[in-house]
Amino acid sequence: MDTGQLLVTILGAGGGSALLLALIQGVFKQLSGSAGRERVRNTSLEAQRVAAIEERDQANAERDAEAKKRRKTEEYASVLRRQLNEAGIAPAPWPTETI
Repeated sequence: MDTGQLLVTILGAGGGSALLLALIQGVFKQLSGSAGRERVRNTSLEAQRVAAIEERDQANAERDAEAKKRRKTEEYASVLRRQLNEAGIAPAPWPTETI
C-alpha cells in the first residue's frame, strides 16, 4: 500500500465511524425521549421569541401614541399663547424642564 491509499483508508474509516456514532446517538435520543424534550424546548423558545416581538411592537405603538398626544398638546399650548399675545396679554414664561 502506498501513502495515498493508506491516507484514504484511514480517513474513510474515521468518517464511517463518525457516521455510525451519530446514528447510534440519534437512536438513543429517540428511545430515551431527550429528542422530544429538546423539540419542546425549541418550540418554547420560538413562542418566547414571538411573544417578545409582539411586546416590542405594542411598546412601539404606545410610544408613538404618546408622542402624538404630546405634540398635539404642545401645539394647543402654542395656539393659546399666541391668542393671549394677540389679545394684549403677556403670558407667563414657558416652564423650564426639571428633568
